[in-house]
Amino acid sequence: MVNIKNINTALEKFKDAAAKHTEATEQGDYKTANKCYGVIAKAVLFLKEQNEIQQLSVFLNHNSIGVCVWAATYLLPVKEREATQLLEQIAGGTGIHSFTANTTLREWRRGNLKL
Repeated sequence: MVNIKNINTALEKFKDAAAKHTEATEQGDYKTANKCYGVIAKAVLFLKEQNEIQQLSVFLNHNSIGVCVWAATYLLPVKEREATQLLEQIAGGTGIHSFTANTTLREWRRGNLKL
């Protein structure tokens, strides 16, 4: 069980889970990816409850592409320009993370993402 009591813990849990989710996705390990998503979701919920979701901006330049994609995704409602620019850049590449970024952008623009 993930216990988050402050913003720094939420950010650390988000970063670690997003990085592990990335690795699991690349390896096709859906069980680990699903567990990591649960931690990501809890960290994001905590940050939203504290009105601090914009703190995820520190991860827009992270060395893990997956951490960047997750951060940009959850920043779309509050930092749309920066988040879409990063997702567009990633979407221009190849591989699963480019596909994810492209799909995220498409669904955001269609109004289908409820973040």
